[in-house]
Amino acid sequence: MIHRERVARVQQLARQEGVAAVALMPGPNLFYLTGVRMHLSERPALLFIPGEGEPFGVCPGFEAERLRQAGVARLYPWGEEEGPLPAFRRALAESGLGGARLAVEYRQMRVLELEFIRAAAPGLSYTDAGPLMAALRSVKDDEEVARHQRAAALCDAGMAAAREAIRPGVTEAEVEAYIARALERLGARGPLEIMVASGPRSAIPHAATSDRVLQEGDLCWVDLVLTVDGYVGDITRTFPVGHLTGRAREIYQVVLEAQAAARDAARPGITGAELDAVAREVIARRGYGEYFTHRTGHGIGLEVHEEPYLVGTNRRPLVPGNVVTIEPGIYIPGLGGVRIEDDVLITPEGARVLTQYPRDLLGE
Repeated sequence: MIHRERVARVQQLARQEGVAAVALMPGPNLFYLTGVRMHLSERPALLFIPGEGEPFGVCPGFEAERLRQAGVARLYPWGEEEGPLPAFRRALAESGLGGARLAVEYRQMRVLELEFIRAAAPGLSYTDAGPLMAALRSVKDDEEVARHQRAAALCDAGMAAAREAIRPGVTEAEVEAYIARALERLGARGPLEIMVASGPRSAIPHAATSDRVLQEGDLCWVDLVLTVDGYVGDITRTFPVGHLTGRAREIYQVVLEAQAAARDAARPGITGAELDAVAREVIARRGYGEYFTHRTGHGIGLEVHEEPYLVGTNRRPLVPGNVVTIEPGIYIPGLGGVRIEDDVLITPEGARVLTQYPRDLLGE
């Protein structure tokens, strides 16, 4: 059902920003407000949240009942023969939005939907709905936190399965398949994203799983993303294949130290830039700054990457309810890479780490 409190907060922010309405595509923001998972297809569908009054939707006729049951009472369904344009014209004419400012999702809306809006209401101007929705979604309520916690528990189970599978002679693909089967037995549903990278390939931060055979002395990281009731868990652990020596062992220890420092520093009031600097300073001090090539972390929620970002340009303070990843890394071409990633909830008192699988796996 439609979340009336969330809709009211969208309307309040829209009025503050001088926005007459917010237009949402099928996707995370629509799900956040209505609980409806609508497939994005060639048939346009949009939910409009006016600054005042009831939400209304334009949708294919066969989708109308689903939206009605979710609590969207004012609908403009369209049929396959007439097409969407008449419904868009009726909806926007009756809404009184002509000449107003409309917030649309720059990262989600297609030219298809935008052209129908322009044809139906040529006088509209546009702004990005992304920052407005991010301001709401980045602060999780108790139910959202509970879903993140359940996802984190499955992430921990996935890492336990990885540890069972990783040994010299198996392939990255075999490790991935073993993790997937273990999680399915535990009842994991929805999409699983598993990346396994070993040896020199682990120096590529987003390397896709390959058929490479793991060898004694390799670094092997496993990055796992899964969802529980729409909410993301995201974890990475780097495993030694056999016994690590020399520089591989050293960079493991440096990343371990940097990740611990950033976890300890996480709290309300610290900015994304400041938290990024905590991890980066540890790695730079040990002489590996040039090999830390990505941000320290990002928000998670209905999407795996969302606000707030732990990056040098983010000067906004973290607040209770934010759920972020902390994932520094070192990646040395020809040798390999190390990344250690946890999901962290910002609380009024500080922070709580949701993912709990052991981080220091050397010598065990």
